[in-house]
Amino acid sequence: MNPLLDRVFRIIVVEDSETQAFKLQVLLEEQGWHVSITGTAENALNLLSGALPDLILVDYNLPGMRGDEFCRRIRMNLNTRGIPILMMTASAPATSEIHSLESGADDYISKFELPEILLLRIRARLSTVQVPAAILNPFNSVFRSARILHIDDSPTYAAFLGEELRKQGYEVESAASGVEGLARLEATRFDCVLVDLAMPAMDGIEVCRRISAMRLTQESDAAIVILTGSDNKGSINRGFEAGADDFVSKSSDLAVLRARVQSLMRRKFFQIENSRIVDQLKARELETLNANSALEIAEARAAMAETLLQVNHDLQLANRRLKETQTQLIQNEKMASLGQLVAGIAHEINNPLAFVLNNLFLVEGGLDGLLPEFETSLSELSFRKLRKTRTQLAEMTEGLNRVKELVLDLRTFSRLDEGEFKSVDVVEAIEAVLLLLNHKINGCIRVKRNYGPEHTLYCCAGRLNQVLMNLIGNAVDALAGDGEIFVTTSQTLEHFLFSIRDTGGGIPEAIRTKIFDPFFTTKPVGQGTGLGLAISYGIVQDHGGSIEVQSEEGAGTEFVVKIPLNLELERVK
Repeated sequence: MNPLLDRVFRIIVVEDSETQAFKLQVLLEEQGWHVSITGTAENALNLLSGALPDLILVDYNLPGMRGDEFCRRIRMNLNTRGIPILMMTASAPATSEIHSLESGADDYISKFELPEILLLRIRARLSTVQVPAAILNPFNSVFRSARILHIDDSPTYAAFLGEELRKQGYEVESAASGVEGLARLEATRFDCVLVDLAMPAMDGIEVCRRISAMRLTQESDAAIVILTGSDNKGSINRGFEAGADDFVSKSSDLAVLRARVQSLMRRKFFQIENSRIVDQLKARELETLNANSALEIAEARAAMAETLLQVNHDLQLANRRLKETQTQLIQNEKMASLGQLVAGIAHEINNPLAFVLNNLFLVEGGLDGLLPEFETSLSELSFRKLRKTRTQLAEMTEGLNRVKELVLDLRTFSRLDEGEFKSVDVVEAIEAVLLLLNHKINGCIRVKRNYGPEHTLYCCAGRLNQVLMNLIGNAVDALAGDGEIFVTTSQTLEHFLFSIRDTGGGIPEAIRTKIFDPFFTTKPVGQGTGLGLAISYGIVQDHGGSIEVQSEEGAGTEFVVKIPLNLELERVK
């Protein structure tokens, strides 16, 4: 049997008799096939709008639309014209058979035929099932020019049948034996072979088997019709198993034979068209795959190029940030080193300073204790010298106290123990920075303070000092030795604010958006690194705050720093 028959085929049965439909359903489902039953041709056409079946069994006499009209509708539809159709009828007049085959049916059988014969004819149709054609050129009479080989040991019948077929436009050749016919097939391509069942030496069954073998090796693609003198169940069974496409009685009306040959040629035409279209679709699919592959490659290359550009941009950005971070770390390290140096100097100064202040206090106390004993015995000149000495001692005490305050401010600024967040007196920090910059202020720059009632802020003290030093130092540089600096602190419900405003020349509008960029500076070479404001901006951002700048050329500049008051709560979270 054809290995294709191992498939689970889908079959539609169009039968208005429920009894007959049930018998057919049981018979077909026993073969392992999927069967759909419908009582009218209209319903069957609706079923064809979904998945197409592999074969249709249709009753000739249906209510509404007859079977032959149903066949014509199937063959006129591009999507369904390749479906094999087997017409069934309760009566078998030759005219009905001819009409059925001419309308597009592939076979015609009586409902009273033995079930075994019905299955044989169904299997013969299913054995030629291929991929249904989605696109077919309209079927025409091209099959009428087919070449037919008639193998028959009866010269009279061969001549008679050949003449009748030639009248229909077929090209017919005859062979008197199976051996001669097979030799003709090896030498010449034929579309259909009519072979007599009863022949000496090699009967029609053996010839059919040999031709089927040639079809398997693609040496021939001819359809096979076995001509028989009588319908013998055993012969029909062996014929279909040998590969026959149809059985026709020699006593049948010649119109029936012509119709069956025409049906086979039509089926063959559909198969050729299917194969051609499948090959075209495969070629188009391959072209599409190649085009899609080329497109995917191009898109992948474009995406890769875009990715490389993005990666390159990210690397450049990361490199720039790395340099900025490195420079800031160096600056922070310098500030830390400066803090350590200042703290060390303050510590070393503080010890002898305390010693001197203490002894000076003792000297002043001792002098005050001795004066009543010899003050009356001193001359006027000596008394004036003594008074001058006491004044000098008081001035020394005042000077040493100022040195003591300076040492305390240096220790406050260095804050080596305040790298972590803690509560800081902002006013104290501002005064420490102003003291360190006093040599630049030099009495010509007037510092005006406006401190709010709240002085405490939770922050990183050392980094806050760095912001204050940068902002106040820039304000001093902007005044060029003369002018005013306004230092203000205030507090809202959410932020602690401090502002540094100067009366200098202001920042030109063209560069106002660049002042926080790393390495941007308007100072001469060697006098500025361009990192002060950038570092200050980063420190304030790390605190969750912001720096706003307001400037007008010729009217000065103001920097306003806002630090959130809830930093302690946020850091606990």
